[in-house]
Amino acid sequence: MSTTKEVHSSSLPARLVLSLVHLLYSLFLQLLLGFGWVRRRLSASQRRLLLHNEEPECSGEDLRFENDVIEYDVRSLDKIPSHLVVMLGPEEPEYRQLARFIFWSMAAGVGHVSFYDHRGTLKRNHHKMLNFVSQHPRGESDQIVWTPQLKTASGLLPPRNGYRRRVVVSFFSPEDGKHTLVQTAQAISHQLRTGVVASPADITPDLVDQNLRNRFHHIPDPDLAVYFGSVCSTYGMLPWQIRLTEFLPLGETRLQDVKPDHFMNCLYRFAKCEQRFGK
Repeated sequence: MSTTKEVHSSSLPARLVLSLVHLLYSLFLQLLLGFGWVRRRLSASQRRLLLHNEEPECSGEDLRFENDVIEYDVRSLDKIPSHLVVMLGPEEPEYRQLARFIFWSMAAGVGHVSFYDHRGTLKRNHHKMLNFVSQHPRGESDQIVWTPQLKTASGLLPPRNGYRRRVVVSFFSPEDGKHTLVQTAQAISHQLRTGVVASPADITPDLVDQNLRNRFHHIPDPDLAVYFGSVCSTYGMLPWQIRLTEFLPLGETRLQDVKPDHFMNCLYRFAKCEQRFGK
């Protein structure tokens, strides 16, 4: 009996040593994983920024990491916007930063992302954003459709053709707002005179909607618009189409400082919004 107790007591130090070794090994693995994560996040371009104050670039590895996180996080959301608009107010366009919204939107399952600039700079120079996007490889099952490249203003969107994920990118300026409404009113007036529209009683909001959709490639009305800073203003953006749009700030952050967390926070808030549609 005493021999059994002695054997049992002598095994206790060995167990303690094994437990300690296991704990230290687990801590080492956690530190190793944490170091790898920090190393991925601190890309070569970011290290240059810290050392030389250069403008940061987003590497393909950074984008893949951001997209994987977003694609995982949106699984918990009850709804996703079908059409997101990124608005610029007093900010100067930073095409590299804005291009990230295209990849984030695709990862989140947002089918349409548009950019609005009340000075029209983005729309005139949309090719700069296209260049930034083309520099980053994407999956073979991903499709990006640029509406400025479609042949006609009323052209239909191309078919998906088996693509798993697709995002349609558009650019708007003030001329797409009130000016387009005037053109639509003139077109409906012409239809009334020529008999296409039988009587003034047939001029309904649905008819106006249809005419406007014909001018904008039949893309849906925006259901979420995000802006930078603390000042919320529509800047004359698409006055007819935004009557049911939720406007949310990307935090009180500048365009150059926006991160995937700001983007996801807007999606979380949008998912919690209850739209009563006037009821």
